[in-house]
Formats: sequence, C-alpha cells, structure tokens
Amino acid sequence: MFSQKKPYSAVTVNIETLTSETYEEDDLSGIPDLVEVIKLQASGPAEAARAIRKKLKYGNVHRQLRALTILDGLIQNAGPRFQRAFADETLLERLRVCGTSDLSDPDVKRKCTELFRSWSQYKSTPGLERIAKLHQELPKRKVAATQERSKAVRETENPFGEEEEDKPPSPTHRTGESSRSHQTPYGGASGTVSSFSHTKSPSSSGGGFFGGSKDKKKKDKDKKGKRKPFNLELEKEAMKSAIAESSIATTNLNNTLQSINRERERISENPQAVAGFEGCKQLRRKILRYIHHVESEEWLGSLLRANDELVTALMTFEQLDRSIDADSDSDDDLAEQAHIYR
Repeated sequence: MFSQKKPYSAVTVNIETLTSETYEEDDLSGIPDLVEVIKLQASGPAEAARAIRKKLKYGNVHRQLRALTILDGLIQNAGPRFQRAFADETLLERLRVCGTSDLSDPDVKRKCTELFRSWSQYKSTPGLERIAKLHQELPKRKVAATQERSKAVRETENPFGEEEEDKPPSPTHRTGESSRSHQTPYGGASGTVSSFSHTKSPSSSGGGFFGGSKDKKKKDKDKKGKRKPFNLELEKEAMKSAIAESSIATTNLNNTLQSINRERERISENPQAVAGFEGCKQLRRKILRYIHHVESEEWLGSLLRANDELVTALMTFEQLDRSIDADSDSDDDLAEQAHIYR
C-alpha cells in the first residue's frame, strides 16, 4: 500500500516560519498573511491543520506553544470555510494528548487548558463543535504511556537478572541486550525478560545444549544461594549515592531529550541521550535491588520515588524516539506504536 504524498506549500512554509524562535509565544502578527495563503488553495485548511499538528507532536516547547497560538488565531480569524474543514480527528487527538499527557511540558499543558476553556464558546459554531468539547475529553487512544508496553521498563524489571549489570554495557551490544547473551550459542536474541521466563522442557533432562542449560541454571541457583545477606547499615551510603545518582541521571536525560530537535534528529541517534538512557536503566536495576531488600519506611519512600522518576525518564525516551517519517495522517498514534514496539 502506497501512502499519498502530503501537501507541502506556502501554508506549511508560513507555519514553519511562524513557529520559529523569531516570534514571541503570543505574537499574532503573521496570522493575517497566513489566513490569505490558506484561502488561496482548496487544501489550505487541511494542510494548516497537519502542519500545526506536526509542530505539536515533534516541535520543541516554544514551537508547540507557537502552534497553539497560531491555531487559536486561525480559529478566530480564518473564517467559516477554515472552521468547517480543519478539525480532523488526528489534530483533535494530538490536542487531547498535549493537554493531558504526562510527557507534555507543563507550559504546553497550561496553554492547552486555557485555550480549551476559551474554545468552549464555539459549541454552536459550525465545524467547531468538537473543538468546543476538548476541555471535557481525554485521549481516545492513550496506549503508549504504559509500563507494560515499555521495553526498557520490562528489561530492567528483574534487578537480579545480570551478574554484571553495574558495569557499562559493551559498545558492541545492542540497546537493552542482556550482557550474558554471548555465553550461549543460541542466546543472541534473548533479553532480560525472556531469560527468566523459560518453562521446563520435557527434553531438558537430555544431554547437549539442554543439559548445559540445566547445569547453568544450577550454577545460577548456587550463586544466588551464596549471595551475601543484605545489611542495611553497611548499604546506607551506597543507597544514598544511588538515590542521588538517579535524581541527577533522570534530570540530565530529561534535559537532553528536551534539547533535541526531533524534526531534525532521531532521539536514539543522539549519543548523549542514548548514554543517559543506558545509565538510567542500570540505576533502575540497582534501585529495584534495594527496594527488594529494604523494609524501612525511612528509605523505602525515597527508593520508590527514585524508581518512579527513572521509569518516567525511560518511558519518555521511548515515547519521544519517533521518526517524523513514521507519521500518518490517517492513523497517527498507531503508526507510532508500530514504530516503537515492533
């Protein structure tokens, strides 16, 4: 199936310019010219809606705020033809996500809240009925931001899965690959989760590969039995350090993610972002080990909070790691899901 080429004309060029850092957040000076350009072509409203949605989806915070300002300006000034034609479901869904998602910048969410309330006045305006209801709605396909669907969260769920998880991953290993996968001739595709979900095979009592696997399980069990008992007093300083490192690591990763221009660069192609992502994965394993052992309320609250921050940072990386080419006007978020969780 071949996708139809999306329109790219003076409408998109104007919106690209108007969302740049050259303009202040609430500057409406370019709206009259944009309105005229939209009126010149039949596809003007639809192209404007798509260009605005792209900025809301992939732009930095300033571009998202500018896109919202431009949309509000067009709703007020572009006339009945624009009002009846621009509000397709993909734009509406993007607005819902921007207004409610935990991944949205607080300033973007705040502006969405203000505009949604303001737009409620258009409930009787032809074409704007659905825009007027945004203040009452949540995203209809909010499936991305769940821990069950997060590969990074699943991979770090077992804190005792790797003997060398505190060591930096080898550059030759793929992101999230188990550091033990090279030890077995058939383990190339196994990850942390799958490594601990095998059931006993009737043939596991045989020799060859299965016998070796059984011996390895026995050795792993022996190692677990020999693991030193947890001593809270001895581990206090290490726990303090891990909690502090987690806070710094999540802040640094979030700042790095915010600084990347996703219209130009893929998140997973940015070395600094990838390094921060891997660091957060290792720290989460460490924090989960402490949570597993610690019962003291004095420490548990801080450890759980650190874990929550790490999970949010890891999921943010995954959510933002989307190629702009994976976008689709007809199936926006599902296209993203196919891209991330393939």
